Amino acid sequence: MYKLFKKLTITILCICFLNTVSAQVIQDSDVLFWTKDHRLTFADFQGKPAKEDTALHGAPGNILTHKLGSITKSIDVRVMPERGKTMFTIRAGIKKKLSWIKNDGDTLSLKHEQGHFDICEIYARILRRDIREAKSLSQAKEMFNRVSSEEEMEQDNYDKENKFPAGGITTEWKQKISNRLKELEQYISPGVTLMIDK
Repeated sequence: MYKLFKKLTITILCICFLNTVSAQVIQDSDVLFWTKDHRLTFADFQGKPAKEDTALHGAPGNILTHKLGSITKSIDVRVMPERGKTMFTIRAGIKKKLSWIKNDGDTLSLKHEQGHFDICEIYARILRRDIREAKSLSQAKEMFNRVSSEEEMEQDNYDKENKFPAGGITTEWKQKISNRLKELEQYISPGVTLMIDK
């Protein structure tokens, strides 16, 4: 399962569209950014679930289920205007202190949450690709909102189709995610510079 810290990211995005980003805004040791070489480990999940987070819920087909883990993730956008151009840093990130796995050693939950993180990176790459067409900062913000909505729908579909009793992630989803990351490989660099300032 996952939660969004989209509200935080949108706030940062709005602030960044209005002001120059300071060094204090960019520093956030609680955020782990996606990289090609790092796979999530149990140490990356520093949050604690509340009892209601892991309570039994009715699922389709009257199957009782509960959350065994949760990742708080989002596409993190930082904007730095500079003399007639704007530099965007677009990364998939998780909030470590708000992400948790109920039981230590639960590798199925770890694999499931990695899938969520990888999907977030796919949409960060889509935003890096699409934002190159923006003619203004307001258009870039609209692109961010669209891509975030599309990502949220895919995250919901991922949860519906990847139940924990089935191993956390199906072979089909694992392959689909891997293929899409490869297809978007040219957009792996987080930095995008546009010749716009308004």
